[in-house]
Amino acid sequence: MSRTEQHAAFGFLIYYFIYIIWTGSFIMPSYYISMIIFFSILPDLDAIVFYIRKRGKFKLDTEFQHHFSSIAHYPLLYIPFIIMFIINIFLGSNPLNSVIPVIGIYFGHFLFDTIACGDGIMWGKNPFRRKKYARFINIYCNKTDGYHGKYWGARYRTTRISKIGNIAVLFCVIIFLFFQFSSINMVIPEYPSYSRGHSYFNSIMFLLMMMYLGLKFTSKKWLREPPEGRYSDYRIKERYIEGLSEENRRLHLMKYSDLIENKKQQLAS
Repeated sequence: MSRTEQHAAFGFLIYYFIYIIWTGSFIMPSYYISMIIFFSILPDLDAIVFYIRKRGKFKLDTEFQHHFSSIAHYPLLYIPFIIMFIINIFLGSNPLNSVIPVIGIYFGHFLFDTIACGDGIMWGKNPFRRKKYARFINIYCNKTDGYHGKYWGARYRTTRISKIGNIAVLFCVIIFLFFQFSSINMVIPEYPSYSRGHSYFNSIMFLLMMMYLGLKFTSKKWLREPPEGRYSDYRIKERYIEGLSEENRRLHLMKYSDLIENKKQQLAS
């Protein structure tokens, strides 16, 4: 997973490009920004559920594998947003609103959860069939694959995509400051009551705060190997393997046969 603020930044920048093309304006209302940020981080709000289940004992260690266990991280769950967007297009409605969940969830979040992650995303997982699973897709992940929680975070910080993400966050902050202090008078037909007094500072503070926390809580000490070892995740989980289709199970066992055997020997010893 990308860090939260990076999901928000990537989602905003992709949407901002579309906004400029559609409206011809470089100034975006703050409520559009709030909406794209919300939907870009929406799947990661499952961390709140994890926190409640652990009764406040929130440890971002190897146990935290929400891409595997959380329905919020199954992309097919959000297909209704795509359907709503398509319907709005056919009805001739303004697509700038209905495209926000699609851009935020799929491009701001899941696309970047498929890059340099600890496991990746099950793009084909049916969210309503709990015991059935799909193959994980994870690219550019030599440094991060098989690590989770803070063990992943410390390694993710060393990747190129993380550095690009930090630049994207700072670039967004600059853009928001430009919006805040721009003297351009905005006229938005859909929202005639919109006021230039609306502040962008809440979005700026959110990005900077999450960036600070992400850097602070993933120090170099987490570069040590986790006690469970690398790849203590879906690769060796029997319920995942049994939940795959016959062909996917064959491919999985072929790819991870040595890993599964080593884990069995470790448990037996």
